[in-house]
Amino acid sequence: MREYSKRETRIELEGLSKEEHLLNETIEVLTAHESVRAFQSKDIPANILQTIITAARSAPTSSNLQAYSIIVIKDEKRKSRLATLSGEQSFIHEAPVFLVFCAYIYRLKYVTESQGYSFLANTLEMFLLSSMDATLALQNAVVAAEALGLGCVPVGSIRNHPDAVAEELGLPAGVFAVSGLSIGIEKEGTRRGVKPRLPEKVMVHQEKYSIENLDESLEQYDHTMISRKTYDGRRVSLAGEPEKQGKDYGWKEHTARRCTRPETIAASASLRENLKNVLESRGFSF
Repeated sequence: MREYSKRETRIELEGLSKEEHLLNETIEVLTAHESVRAFQSKDIPANILQTIITAARSAPTSSNLQAYSIIVIKDEKRKSRLATLSGEQSFIHEAPVFLVFCAYIYRLKYVTESQGYSFLANTLEMFLLSSMDATLALQNAVVAAEALGLGCVPVGSIRNHPDAVAEELGLPAGVFAVSGLSIGIEKEGTRRGVKPRLPEKVMVHQEKYSIENLDESLEQYDHTMISRKTYDGRRVSLAGEPEKQGKDYGWKEHTARRCTRPETIAASASLRENLKNVLESRGFSF
């Protein structure tokens, strides 16, 4: 088992009180999260991978329906094909293990019909439920992997080519790949430190929602991200518009540009514009 090494946490980054936050190893792991996108080729021991999967299966699930499945990918050629389908992201192939978390109503339909009933729960709510079940399982896997000293990163671009991914993984109707998760031993020098988040007062509300501190908090966060040069070399270009040279480029400008049209949310976001039609073709109803 790899030993968990202590790293800077969000508690330290934000200058918060360790005593007030009752800091223990679990809280350290959660607040030190950082996505890793460069991996060594070393395999993950079988007992460590099994521990991660067991932790994932222990996540909360709505009404105990367990409307998700996890597909474990180790085959080098399959990882390469999935990396290509997921935006040519080489770390998917580098990592020794790639987990695919799927929203899964096929099993529910099978059980319902085998008990002699008609399956009438194929609704938007059921898709949301199964997607949340899959996402909760993924988060448990992230925490377990990091607690065991490994690096990992969720991969939403597994949704770029859902039909091709379904064919690659043999997914029947009623199963949809929501997210991938690359797991492995990180390469040296990969980490850049815990990334600042929006101030708590704009993210967390007491009793009722409020926008009282919104502008102030956004300015504060923007200044932090500009000073850290978080988006240097990562500017989102807008077609037909000249670059605003000299303009401070922080979270607000980056986020606004990404949200101007589907194509700028991510390099491949336009591939998901017809996601509703794809999901319906894959056996989900809305």
